[in-house]
Amino acid sequence: MTFENAPIVKTQMLIRKPAEDMFEAFVNPTIRTNFWFRRSTGKLEVGKQVRWEWEMYGVSAEVRVKAIERPGRILLEWNDPPLPVEWLFTSRPDSTTFVTISNCGFLRKRR
Repeated sequence: MTFENAPIVKTQMLIRKPAEDMFEAFVNPTIRTNFWFRRSTGKLEVGKQVRWEWEMYGVSAEVRVKAIERPGRILLEWNDPPLPVEWLFTSRPDSTTFVTISNCGFLRKRR
C-alpha cells in the first residue's frame, strides 16, 4: 500500500529509562497493560496479530506486527484499512530514551 501526501500524526517523549527497558514495555503485554490499555491477546512478534482492548472506552483494535528491531523499532498496522504505526526508541548517553510514535496513511492514494 502506498500513500501520497498522507497526513502523519507524530508524538515524541523522553522517558527516563534505557531503550531496552522501554522497548520491552511496549512489546510485552504484561507491562504494556499497566500503562496503556487493559487487555492484549499476546506479545508483539513479527507476523503475529494481537487484539488490544481499552475497556473503559469500549474500544478495541486488531494489530498486525510487521517488523521488530530490538531495541530500536516496532512497526505494525492496525484498523481497516490497515494504517502503519512506527515506534522508534533512540538511546541517549544519560540512559534515557527518546520515543517517537508515528501514524500515517489516513488518506489512500487514488488509483
